[in-house]
Amino acid sequence: MNDSSARNLLILTTVSSIWAIVFGLIGPFYVVYVEKLSGGMEKLGFAFSIMILFQSITSYFAGRFSDKLGRKPFLVVTAYTDAAILLFYTIITETYQLYLLQGILGITNGISDTIRTSLLGDLTVKERRGTAVGKFNAAISLGSAAGLLLGGFVAKFYGIKSLFYIASVVVALSTVLLFFIKEDKPS
Repeated sequence: MNDSSARNLLILTTVSSIWAIVFGLIGPFYVVYVEKLSGGMEKLGFAFSIMILFQSITSYFAGRFSDKLGRKPFLVVTAYTDAAILLFYTIITETYQLYLLQGILGITNGISDTIRTSLLGDLTVKERRGTAVGKFNAAISLGSAAGLLLGGFVAKFYGIKSLFYIASVVVALSTVLLFFIKEDKPS
């Protein structure tokens, strides 16, 4: 692994770990909040199925176009879109608005999951890819656990909506680090 790849991998791991903390922070409360907004368990299932449907449709296209256009632009756009979506969750009042946000979140999840995985493959060398991916996933899992631990305290003292505000700001600010990834031009 050359210095540029190692630096890029460190940036990707750092940003992904921050995002894992953030999404761990809102994780269980997101489900509770979506259930409250949707108006029932059956609608909660529908809201999440919309997200997964759009995520599955988007994944293929994200991978295909990122091979042609590069990975970084997709990561940056989806991160800022996610930050906006997190804010929108705090102001919506209707079920159809929730379904719309779930669809958009499914699109951004499909893109970012595919792009992060592809970029991770780009930045690692075949001989040590398993080790690098293992370290990456360990960092993400630790971040997620820390976020879950903190989420309960933040929700208790500041309310569930504050989790969404914090998450939105942290995602937006941490995305700035992605601009420091140096990506080779796609061929």
